[in-house]
Amino acid sequence: MSEEAASQVAEEGIKRTSNYLRGDLLDDLSSAAPNLSGHSEHLLKFHGIYAQDNRDVRRERSLAGEPLEYIFMIRVAIPGGQLNSTQWLSLDNIAAELADGSIRLTTRQAVQFHGVLKFDLQTLSARLHAHAMTSFAACGDVVRNTVMCSSLVSDDAHTRVTELANHLATTFKPTTQAHWEIFVNGERAATIEPETEHEFYGDTYLPRKFKIAIAHPDENCVDVLAQDLGLIPSTHPELGAGFNVVIGGGLGRSYAQPDTFARLATPLTFVTPDELDDLIRAVLTTYRELGDRTNRRRARLKYVAADMGIDAFYAEVEKRYGAALRPALPVELHDADDHLGWRTLSDETLEVGIRVGAGRVRDDVDGRRLRTALRELAATRELRFLITPQQDIVVSAIAPEDRAFVEEILVQHGVRGVEELGNVERTAMACPALPTCGQALAEAERRLPSLVDDLQGSLDQRGLGKRRLQLRMTGCPNGCARPAVAEVGVVGRTKNSYDLYLGGGLRGDRLASLHQEKLKLDEIPGVLEPLLERWRDEGREAENFGDFYVRVLKP
Repeated sequence: MSEEAASQVAEEGIKRTSNYLRGDLLDDLSSAAPNLSGHSEHLLKFHGIYAQDNRDVRRERSLAGEPLEYIFMIRVAIPGGQLNSTQWLSLDNIAAELADGSIRLTTRQAVQFHGVLKFDLQTLSARLHAHAMTSFAACGDVVRNTVMCSSLVSDDAHTRVTELANHLATTFKPTTQAHWEIFVNGERAATIEPETEHEFYGDTYLPRKFKIAIAHPDENCVDVLAQDLGLIPSTHPELGAGFNVVIGGGLGRSYAQPDTFARLATPLTFVTPDELDDLIRAVLTTYRELGDRTNRRRARLKYVAADMGIDAFYAEVEKRYGAALRPALPVELHDADDHLGWRTLSDETLEVGIRVGAGRVRDDVDGRRLRTALRELAATRELRFLITPQQDIVVSAIAPEDRAFVEEILVQHGVRGVEELGNVERTAMACPALPTCGQALAEAERRLPSLVDDLQGSLDQRGLGKRRLQLRMTGCPNGCARPAVAEVGVVGRTKNSYDLYLGGGLRGDRLASLHQEKLKLDEIPGVLEPLLERWRDEGREAENFGDFYVRVLKP
């Protein structure tokens, strides 16, 4: 074994010897144990599944000498967040019969099911497959679910990019048949044919995950600069329609390693639609060959770009692309749209954006029955359901004559309209965190409503209740709800403390700064209140809080 191979992390060996992501998964899934072996747990991620346990009862069960309450999260990759009524009904049935009764919408427009038992994973996967959905490659060291602004999907003016998310998902999904054999068919292939994988994956795939987002040219709801590779539809003065490509973004950090950091993507080039696939292949090959396989905390593309220097990194991509990279066009990002409320589309159909608190679609005990409302709409009309990058949902393709019917269903089930939402709540996001996520250091989703109420109260008391304030909260610094680019980012530090980041913005073009460390959650409103007062008294007309913080308050 070479010195380089010996120094690689264990996950690299697991991938290399997995027979293209098969490993012992089929045997482990067939065993009577409620969990899987460590090697299988890593391979499981490539199939869109995370092994977890219920952390709320972990200590109690340990003290009682009982095994952990093993559960699984399965993530459904939905390119661009686009679903039809039949698919939504299928997801609803899965939530009721095989999961915890909820449908969790993610910031990457995927769907997650929580509380799934090992013995239901194959049944669940087969149901997804029957409705042209899959969890394969929703996780793992591969190109993940491609994010796209929902307005691109529903607006006929952007039909040239509407299918791009699906195209990228098809083009850059691993070619191995392992998922079909293990999770859908449930049997090993009768004959083992020699198998090859994409050249940009090989038998060890990528060093870590790779994220792609497609922004709307007029607004940045996808946080395109937070991605490994971002595409911004643009028009070249000579070449016509195409994409500005930005590269090397990523927001996750690790408290244990000070040389990890958040980074915004930098412009790479402008490409025409015909050139795009080859450029992405060149970027992926560069990442596969130069990414760090000895330290998974520094294995992301952003560290390759930062460590090499951007000029050297561009030269590596250009070498693999096989042609000179033309300069990117100037890019001006605009405030993110939350896509909530009613709007009329260019074909005269309608759509309505519905707020989903922390992305959790369920029937709540407070009388709001969002899951039932969406199920009734899907069961009675041929609609399009669009998951947004803010964890909300847009019900689209509504005939004008059906508006009253849709409104009646929503009102009957206690689903609030946009006019009933506070301005903090409208854009607040949180990751699931406890009790399911194994990485969580602190609460997020379950504590978000109380923090939203506290901050809205602080705004109202100071005459700022009509101002928008962007809040994002995560249980650890991995940053799944993108707090590193938020006006107010709350990041779990310990079980009972959070770091407060301020000064990101609605355009997603600026990193927030660490304002104060290790705050108790109930201390955060008090820390913010004097800053909000100064925003009220010293801010320019229509100046967002993030812009004001950077201009006046940032140390």
